[in-house]
Amino acid sequence: MDAALATLLVGVAGVGGTVASGYLAQRAAQRALCLEHERQRHENLRDCYIAINSRARSCRYALADYVQAMATGTLTDEIRQRAASAMDAHHTQYDEAQMVVADSVLTEARSVNHKIGVLYGVLRRIDCGDLREDDTVQHAQRLLKELWTPLQSLREAMRLDLGVSEPH
Repeated sequence: MDAALATLLVGVAGVGGTVASGYLAQRAAQRALCLEHERQRHENLRDCYIAINSRARSCRYALADYVQAMATGTLTDEIRQRAASAMDAHHTQYDEAQMVVADSVLTEARSVNHKIGVLYGVLRRIDCGDLREDDTVQHAQRLLKELWTPLQSLREAMRLDLGVSEPH
């Protein structure tokens, strides 16, 4: 092989190696960026799920206090306000969840939101004296008790979506 051809081949190999290394470095950086975005998305989703669970459970506890106070005739403005604040916090978190959670989780969150809303509606109507046929403290107590199952289903759906539990 003559020296000119060898020089040409070495040059082509050098340029090819330089171009290939730049391309491979760019691909590695892009892959790392995608992994970081995915990690951040997962972390944000986990934080949203924690907040949904926390707000829904806090709302349930505030409504339980409301029901108990009604049943015992010890209802105060503080209990009413705590329930109203818990409802507001829950609705705000539910609104955020509607934009970011998986459909399977949203179905469960929608069920919890509906049941919480029905219970709060019954309590407010009883409290205001604007009763419907089924609006009794006993009915509110049943609704409160029935709220545990959808809360558990919501938590299970969130854990499944995050990959921290296995499907049943």
